Formats: sequence, structure tokens, C-alpha cells
Amino acid sequence: MELLRADGHATAIGAAKRRSILAALAIELNRVVSADRLMDIAWEGEPPPTAKAALQGHIAKLRRELGDGVEVVTRAPGYQLLAPRAAVDMTQFEDLVAAARNAPDAEAVELLDTALALHRGPPLADVAAEQLRREVVDRLDESMINAVHELAWRLHRIGRADEGIDPLREAVAMRPLREPLVELLVLSLHQAGRQAEALDVYHETRSRLSEELGVTPGPGLQAAFQTVLSSEEPEPTAVPWQLPRENSGFVGREAELAELDRRRGDGDVRVITGPAGVGKTALALRWAHRSAERFPDGCLFADLRGFSETEPVEPGQVLSAFLRALGVPDVRIPSDLDERAALYRSTLAGRRVLVVLDNASSAAQVKPLLPGAGCAVLVTSRSRMDGLAVMAGAVRVAVPPLSREASVDVLRFVLGPERIDAESEAAVELAELCDRLPLALRIAAARAAGPPQRTIRSLLDTSADPRHRLAKLSLPDSGEGVHTALTGSFQRLDGGAARLFRLLAEHPGGTVDCFTAAALAGTTIHESFVQLERMAAFHLLHETDDGRYLWPGLVRLYSTAIAAEEADGERNAAFNRLLDFYLHAADRGLRFISDSPWRRWTGPPPVDLPEITNAQAAIRWFRTEEANLHKMLGLAILRDEHARACHLALSLERFHHRLGDRAAQLEVLYCGLNIAGELGDVRAQAAFSVQLCGDLAS
Repeated sequence: MELLRADGHATAIGAAKRRSILAALAIELNRVVSADRLMDIAWEGEPPPTAKAALQGHIAKLRRELGDGVEVVTRAPGYQLLAPRAAVDMTQFEDLVAAARNAPDAEAVELLDTALALHRGPPLADVAAEQLRREVVDRLDESMINAVHELAWRLHRIGRADEGIDPLREAVAMRPLREPLVELLVLSLHQAGRQAEALDVYHETRSRLSEELGVTPGPGLQAAFQTVLSSEEPEPTAVPWQLPRENSGFVGREAELAELDRRRGDGDVRVITGPAGVGKTALALRWAHRSAERFPDGCLFADLRGFSETEPVEPGQVLSAFLRALGVPDVRIPSDLDERAALYRSTLAGRRVLVVLDNASSAAQVKPLLPGAGCAVLVTSRSRMDGLAVMAGAVRVAVPPLSREASVDVLRFVLGPERIDAESEAAVELAELCDRLPLALRIAAARAAGPPQRTIRSLLDTSADPRHRLAKLSLPDSGEGVHTALTGSFQRLDGGAARLFRLLAEHPGGTVDCFTAAALAGTTIHESFVQLERMAAFHLLHETDDGRYLWPGLVRLYSTAIAAEEADGERNAAFNRLLDFYLHAADRGLRFISDSPWRRWTGPPPVDLPEITNAQAAIRWFRTEEANLHKMLGLAILRDEHARACHLALSLERFHHRLGDRAAQLEVLYCGLNIAGELGDVRAQAAFSVQLCGDLAS
């Protein structure tokens, strides 16, 4: 607090309480301050009985010391300091800042410089009134910081950012977590050519935000950081071309290549998706090499190991490798994943580069690796990558097994045309045993190629046994093969889906639906649907047009191989639940198609049964499940489930009778009669005998 005369000389204010009273009146210039408040400020909240008289004495002495144009007047309920606003530095500061807001940049800079020159240190440093200081200091500091921010921004706009750096540093020291201040300091240092300092300020603030608030820098501060980085981008010394060599003997895939060739605009993201061993990587490399001229600025390639025995590669690790390949030195690569991804996009801006991401595990792994517009991305994955399709508009190209002709061509490439022509039928059979998967076909052909050299028929004979087929389609020296590939997909399933996948080995058919899957697992159809969809997402199952799920032969063999991980008791229980489901579902259908008396199955009912409300629905259900029902009958007999087998045989006989399939009906009747005899079920024997006699008579 200073009281200056017109000639600039200071006048002694006197007692500490008088200084506090003058400060309180000056801060509220031209406004009334109550006597109670002035006494509360001067005596720190504990005014004595004599305070009112003492206050009047201090006011009287101030009136004598104040110069012309400044006076203290009595105004109920207290006193008022009357003076031009320019007579008090605080109000003068406020007026200068207000005038600068609507002034042109250069004029605003002068006004703000003048305003900030009035600041000479902590406000009210020599005033004893602690309460008043607490009320005023933050307010005045905030006004000063805002003025510094405005000044620095105006200086930045007129190209004089270096003049605002020191005030900005002081303001940031007072408010280190205020991002707009830090953002402007970073930009000012950048404009002044002090890039390293700008980056240091950014990283220091990012660390502080993380440690103290648990947040990352906001968009404005990140944009300032990218501005600094962009100006520092080095030109790459070479065009990266990281594509691995193409596999020799590539055959087929004309439709898939044509789909990949379709142009959809800049920044296309294409996802090649399909089951393990179907040749997704080979297809990606064929298209990438064939399309090289479309990407003059190079190609980046990474194996993300999404379905390998090791952990998937972290996106940050891939980004570091890509940035190095693009010419960015290690010291410039940020540690933060988001910042690293932003630098990657900035580095690729304006370039036409192909990014190939092989064997991706999920959309989350791929998302940070997506460049901006102008660059194309080709992803391969066993996952359908639904998230990538939604988030990035990715176009999916599904890769099915090879055609029969293309499968034989794979064998022909390895074994030679003479051997294939000599054993053409065996070659076709071998292709089917391999599910027409390129991986399995190449391994089988390599085994036939020897040494010792085998005929295709001999290899076919040794591979025909389902118990040994997966082993025959593996490479002993490397451990690679169909079993290993399927394990990579299976390990991505959660616990419930993995359990259901193992229990599917108890289903004898080639397709399942939500009802039969729920019966196997002992769950609801909603739970089974989610689990079946999870398997389909990784191409362990394939959804058909009618909402059922089928699995190829090799996948079924793998399911059988790992089913031993389930206890024998659990597997038997799953089979019996499935058998009970079929018995109850058949009973429901027979209500609408059989006129004869019917003894319903009394075993444990499943949680869910299909809707069968008329004869047409019953026949449709039976035709869909007919093959599965016959296989279940055979397995029930083998497992000595005679009561269930007997009831199933009766059900099958009634369906075949309704459909007029005499041959199938007789076969079931003879089978059922034998089962009923072993079971000692006289009533069932009679039922089978009556039907058998009737059919023989007709």
C-alpha cells in the first residue's frame, strides 16, 4: 500500500490499522464499505468496544493526508473513497485490460503492457489484515494471469511471441495445470524457434496432469504439441518397403482379389478375415505386391501375432518400428501411446502408403495403427473385426476354403502334375480331408513329397483315421500345423464358450443350433447364442443362412481332441442332456402328426425347447434334425442308454410313418424291437411289433 502525492512522493500512512482501512476502501473504490466491515478487517474479526471511535479517528487522519480529487466521505452504513478510477492502480489495471479487449492487436499489446507494468509483486504484502489479503489476492492474481494470457495471445498473432514467453512462464508457474496457458506457452516457444523448450514444457505438463489428476492433455494442448512436432518432421531418407516375400504356388482367389481391388476412396481399411490356415496372409501379400504402384511412398508391414502362442504385439511397439522406418529418430518418439499414434499420423500426412497389419487380434489392437486419409490399410485376422467395421468403416473380405479345383492345384504345385494326374481321385479325396485349407494341403503334400516318397493313396489311408489326422497335418520339426493354428483361435474364447466348444464333441452331427448347444451346456438359448457367436467370430464355426452353425471336419476333430479336458462325468451329462432335449422336442412335434396313443418321455426337461405349434413346424424340425436324430440313436445304443434309445426309436418311427418313408421306418422298427427286448420293456416291444406287422402286411 502506497499513498502518492501529485509530485510522485510517498506520504506516510501511519498505523497498520489505518493502512488496512485505506486498502479496504481503495479496493472498493467509489463504493460504500460498512463501518462493521472496516472494523472487522482492521481488528482481524475481534474489534474491541472502542473500535468504532478508533475507526473514526483513522478516517479523520486519512482525510487530512489525501490529496486533491480524492476524499473519504461518510455514507450510511459506513464510508466511501471517492476518486477517479485512474487514481488507484488496481482499478486502472482493470480499465486498461477492459480497453484492450476490443482494441486491435498492436494497440491491445500496448494497453496490456501498461496494465501489467502496474504489477510490482504480491498484492497487499505490507498490509496486516490477513482476512483482506485472502479475499483479494486470488482475485488480483487471476486478473493478472488473464491479462498475461491475452497479451501473449496478441503477441503470438502479430509474430512477436518471444516477448510474451517470460510473463507466460510466470503465469504457468502460478497455474501449472491450466492447459490454455501451457498451450500458449508451447506455441510461443515454437514461434520463437525454441522447439526443444516447447516439447519440454508439454511433457512436463503431461506428466503433472497424469500424476496429479489422472488425465491426459486436452485437445488444444495436444494440437499445440502436434504443431511443434510437425515443424520438426524430418524427410524420410528412404521409402520403406517392408512387405515379406510372396508365397510361391499361390492359386485361386480371383473373386477375393477383385473385391480387394475395388476402390472406395482415400484411407480405405480392408479386412481379410477367415479361419485358421485358409491363406489370409498369402492373399494379402499377393494383393499388396500386385498393387505396389498405387503406393509410391512405400509399404509398412507388421505381424501382430494376434493368435500366436506368445502375447499379441502391443500397438506402441509397432508404432515405434513404423516411425523409425519413416525416418523419425528414437529421441523424437513419444512414450505416450496416443502421442505416438498422433506423430505417426502426422508423419504419414500427405503420403500414399500401404499399411499391412497381419494376424490382428482385435479392433483395439489395430485402431492406433490406422493412418489418416490417403493411406490404405490391409488387415488380416481370424476375428471378424466387427469393431473395426463399425469404428473405421472397414470393408471385410471373407476368405472361404479353396474350391476343389484350386485345392488340387495346390497339391499339383508341390507334387507335380504327373503324380496328380496318376492319382486324381485320391488327390480330390485328400483335398476334402484337408477341408480344402491351404495350410493343411501344403503340409499333406510335403509329406507325400517325402522322403520317403509316398503315394497319395497311402497318405490318404494314413490320414483317414480321425484320431491321427491332425497329427498328420502338423510339422514335427517346427510344431506348426492345423492343431497349433486352431489352438490359437480356441485360446481367444472365454470360459463359457471354450466349455461349449469342448462339449460340442458330444454332438454327432455337422450342425447345431442355439437349442442343441444350450442342451449340451445346460444353459439358456441366449447364453448359447452368445457363445456360438463368439466361436463364429473367430471362424471356429460358420453360421448358415437358416441360423444354424456348422463346423468343418478338422475343427470337429480338434474339438474331439480337446474334449478330454472336460471330466468324463460332465461329457456324459452333456450327451444325456442333448438326448433328453431331442426326446422332449420330438414329443412336442408328435402331438401334431401322430394319432396313436403316445407315452411321453419323463426325463429332465431342457431349459428351452423350439416353438412347434403345428404339423408343418413339426415336419420342418424333423427334416432339419433327421440325420442328427439317427446318429444320436446309434450313440445311445453304444452308450447303453437303452431307455432313451427305445423312446427315440419310437419317435423316429412315427415321423417316418407320417412322411411315408417305408425303408427308414422299417430300419428303425427292427432296431427299436431289439432295444426293447434288451431293455425288457414289454409295452415298447408290443408297440414296435404292431407297427412292424402292419408295415409288413401292407
